[in-house]
Amino acid sequence: MTIRVEDGTIVANANSYVTAAEFVSYESDRGNTTNAEADTDQIEFALIKGADFLGQKYRHRWKGSRVNSQQALDWPRRGVDVPDFFDPFFKQANVPISFQDTLFIGENVVPQEVKDAQIQVAAATMDSSGISSGVLQPALGRATKREKLGPLEVEYFNAEDGSSRLTTVYWDAEQRLWAMLLASAPFSGRMVRS
Repeated sequence: MTIRVEDGTIVANANSYVTAAEFVSYESDRGNTTNAEADTDQIEFALIKGADFLGQKYRHRWKGSRVNSQQALDWPRRGVDVPDFFDPFFKQANVPISFQDTLFIGENVVPQEVKDAQIQVAAATMDSSGISSGVLQPALGRATKREKLGPLEVEYFNAEDGSSRLTTVYWDAEQRLWAMLLASAPFSGRMVRS
């Protein structure tokens, strides 16, 4: 297995934002020793799956645009503002006045938030023995079929019916990426005047 890490220079055929060593360091710092001590091949497999997940889930939700139309991964990007930065006295040369108080992430930078999210998703694919199963959406629980308020009764669909819920978001990773994503509207559509 060959891991090709995007370092902000538009690496050809890049398939990860993070090296195996960065994964080990991140997991070790958080006491996740099983993942930190996993085989390098398993770590790289998990990282590639994590990068694939980020691309599939957020490709059309990232702020800004790709720096190069031929790049393999979604980052680096241009036009993404630095989260939590606002300085009314910050001035930049050759920048329109409406953007004077905004600082943008460099076009050769993969933000740490993206790297951390990839590691979190990759770690979620690993089992208790450090093997990456590649399963990115483990079963979350049963879907509710019926609820009753008077002496509180809940009936669930059977898992055998194929109606159990699946996770669609890894909450920790999504929260880390929140400032890098476009605001999503629960209802959207196109207005046509007749």
